[in-house]
Amino acid sequence: MAWETSPPGVVYLSLRVRRSVLFALAVAVCLHLALLGWILHKDSMPELPLTGTPSETISARLVQPEAPRPRAEPQPPAVQPAPVPPPPTRQAERPKRDRKPAPVKPQPEVLRAPVPDPAPAPPPQAPTRPKLDDEPTDMASYVNRQRERRQAAEASEGQETAAGIARERVLSADEIAMANIKRNLQSGTSGVFQITRKGVRTASFVFRGWTTDAVNARREYIEVDAGVGGDIERALVKRMIELIRRYYQGNFNWESRVLGRTVVLSAAPENNAQLEDFLIREFFRSGYSYPP
Repeated sequence: MAWETSPPGVVYLSLRVRRSVLFALAVAVCLHLALLGWILHKDSMPELPLTGTPSETISARLVQPEAPRPRAEPQPPAVQPAPVPPPPTRQAERPKRDRKPAPVKPQPEVLRAPVPDPAPAPPPQAPTRPKLDDEPTDMASYVNRQRERRQAAEASEGQETAAGIARERVLSADEIAMANIKRNLQSGTSGVFQITRKGVRTASFVFRGWTTDAVNARREYIEVDAGVGGDIERALVKRMIELIRRYYQGNFNWESRVLGRTVVLSAAPENNAQLEDFLIREFFRSGYSYPP
């Protein structure tokens, strides 16, 4: 088909169909009509049965189906009784042989001595009260006797108390040392010498002196230097003698640890050598050691 333009003011439609198109359209229509006629002719023809005579016909009737019946539940199978087992046949019992009892050996008789019954314990005796030879016969004698007993008991308690106090009171090392040194210088001033350190060249000691009692004691710490190649022991003793001569110029009492008794020494200058030797033996030859 083709479209052609018309002059202005004129409107018309022109259709042109080719012969080939018309021929194809006609062939298609014919084929469709032939196919439709063949289908209609096939449906109108009766079908022949496969077996039997041609005069036989098949008739069918449509019936409404019935409602489904309830399905019966299967009943459990009946339990069959168990078969009764046949009674067991008794076997012929064998005759039992008579067993002879074993002979019992006679046991020898044991003779036992009869156990004597224990003797009953004697009843406890009541405590006997001691009898006094001189029991009071009147009220005055009784009062005097009670007074004597009370006084004896008080005296015994007093002795026990004093002994207990003496046992409980233990003097310390400082108290014992003070008591011993207090007797060193009996008259006037007393004092205590205690070496605290001793080296090769230098040493130190403490002097605690008092004039009346140990309550007002005065403590002095003294350093001693013997010099190069000097005798530190003799230097210590000389410094102690200087302190002794501060209070004593003559004889004085010294309680010796080595001798274990009190001796009388002289602080006079003419006895200086003897006093130095004694103090050296007292401090350095008695086995005592001092920290360096």
